[in-house]
Amino acid sequence: MASSSSSSESSKKLAPAPARPPSRDFLAHLEAYLARRDGVDKLLKISRYSARLALAAGPPLPPAAAARLKAFESSVGLSRKAFRLGKFVQSLNELRAHPSPPPALALIACGGEGVYYFVEQFVWLAKAGLLPAHLLPRLQRISAWAELLGYVGSVAIKLEELAKIESSIRKRLADGCGEESEAVRAMRAKLLLKRMSVVQDVADAVMALGDVTDGKGLLGSSTLMASAGLLSALISTHKNWNSC
Repeated sequence: MASSSSSSESSKKLAPAPARPPSRDFLAHLEAYLARRDGVDKLLKISRYSARLALAAGPPLPPAAAARLKAFESSVGLSRKAFRLGKFVQSLNELRAHPSPPPALALIACGGEGVYYFVEQFVWLAKAGLLPAHLLPRLQRISAWAELLGYVGSVAIKLEELAKIESSIRKRLADGCGEESEAVRAMRAKLLLKRMSVVQDVADAVMALGDVTDGKGLLGSSTLMASAGLLSALISTHKNWNSC
């Protein structure tokens, strides 16, 4: 029996570690990322707010170069609106996935986001010249309020989810799981992603609040707004890259 136990223990020690999954080919990963609507949209967002930040906080540019960069920033902004046509359906389906009637926060988050994406289609049509230009200010105001409302609901939901994840981690640790255990490490990674998502939503909410208030006070800072947009775009790009 001792010999059998000894051989069993030695076989456990000699058992090879599980093989790490092969690293994914970069170009194949990039192709999958660019095939997503959100992937391309966030790259456009990075381009737009990088240009805006360069105009706001960078060294003074020659007038011709500044005009070209401003035209590029405006063109990318219009392209993003066209690229998000029909995206309100995603918010509608998220709302339908909840039990009926949906929780109040889900209604605020998904409803606000859905109205924002729906109205943005008409903002694009007005900016593209198909709808009368006099409709644009009212459409933009409705869009900004809906976007802000959606982000308020989204942040509230994610803060609740953060509290649940933190509670689960504490419970695991109290049950004897170490910090290096697979379950705790997975929850820590999930917690980090959720925190990044909250930061992203707060950054977007700051920009929406700037639109609602017509950029008064601190919210009128071009550098602040461009930095918030770029931060949001980088976080979203990171999440989308890891998920595809």
